[in-house]
Amino acid sequence: MRHDFHYFCKNFDNLNKIMKINASLTRKIILAFVLIIPIFGMSQVDIKITIDNQQDSIYHLYKYRGSKTTIIDTLVPEKSIIRIKNKEKFPQGIYLLTNENNLPLIEVLIGKDQSFSLTINDLEDLNSAKVKGGKETEIYFKLMAKVRQYDMNIAALENEKGYFPDNYKKIDSLKKDLSAFEESMKIKKKDAFINVFINSLKRHGLKDYWDDFQLNDGRILTYPLIDNKLETYFKYIPIDSDTINKAIDYLISRAGDCIEVRDYLIWHFYRTYYSPNYMNLDDVYIHLVDKYFLKLELENVSESIINLMADRANYLENLKLGAKIPEIGNLYSVNAQYIALVFYDETCQKCAQEGRILEEIRMRHPEMTIFPVEVHSGIKENLLSLYDIQTTPMIYLLDNQKKIIAKRIKAGQVEQYLNMD
Repeated sequence: MRHDFHYFCKNFDNLNKIMKINASLTRKIILAFVLIIPIFGMSQVDIKITIDNQQDSIYHLYKYRGSKTTIIDTLVPEKSIIRIKNKEKFPQGIYLLTNENNLPLIEVLIGKDQSFSLTINDLEDLNSAKVKGGKETEIYFKLMAKVRQYDMNIAALENEKGYFPDNYKKIDSLKKDLSAFEESMKIKKKDAFINVFINSLKRHGLKDYWDDFQLNDGRILTYPLIDNKLETYFKYIPIDSDTINKAIDYLISRAGDCIEVRDYLIWHFYRTYYSPNYMNLDDVYIHLVDKYFLKLELENVSESIINLMADRANYLENLKLGAKIPEIGNLYSVNAQYIALVFYDETCQKCAQEGRILEEIRMRHPEMTIFPVEVHSGIKENLLSLYDIQTTPMIYLLDNQKKIIAKRIKAGQVEQYLNMD
């Protein structure tokens, strides 16, 4: 009995020690948990912006996607401090701050560090920007201040090149100096957004135009430069379908595994070449549909939309320059050297104006016949799609074999094609 009691006491003492240890451990765990809770509740984004002489009651923060902007926050200043807070980090990129009337005030680079303060004395002088806590943001303002200064100097020299031939050398020297400065602003972290941004600013000739533009990085879409570069590049390459299709394929291939940029490019080209400014580029639309929309899975593209695209591509095959236009009414029985095939709407005033101009041209050129087709006449099923009528009037100029010489032209342009022979 005494033995049992002694055993119990001994084990009770051990149990008591264990309970004390567990209690101490529990307190530590609870304390650690209490300390962690505020961290989870803290804002991952905390940016304080102060702009001298700026006293709007509210401000708006926009994010870019190419040249398009979307509002992401409306900000009420606290004692003249515009404070941007968010529980989750923003995607790295360039953001636009506007006043209450949505007039742009300043663009701010938000990189990996998203808790910083920015003070600006003069919005016209980016050198007055002072940043604390955001290294990439600080570099951005130093960089843009220098770029703005050099661009003004280069523009002044450009305007006087005709009078001062030596300006060519001065401009080249300034561009080299600026490129060297931009390169010196890079930081050691290769994947830092500021490095991507600096690379995108590099100035190249047409041959190596895209060499440093990182199309395989989705952050390249967070500011308007991609749209500007695309517009400039396609302005200077030859305007023919083969050249443009090769350029499109090259740029999309440079996006690599970055689906976001790949899809952005595909939709950009689709919008651009859906109704191109030049009539010889139907093959670009056909190429985009055949190679990308019919073969890739793109976000928010349903099967019905794909089918509509494919149908239009098929119709356009028969509407290329030099192709015989599909028969309509008794068109093929018309015997004339030239035929102005005009699709019109009887309620359309523009159609009436264009019709009068065509009639004046016909009087000067009896070798041309006008063949009008009212789009709601029911003369042919699926008329609008079959002849790709996007608006009225739609004018096709045909030769005596009913082959397409010109299309989507204004009445006033018809005569120049008649005079080409």
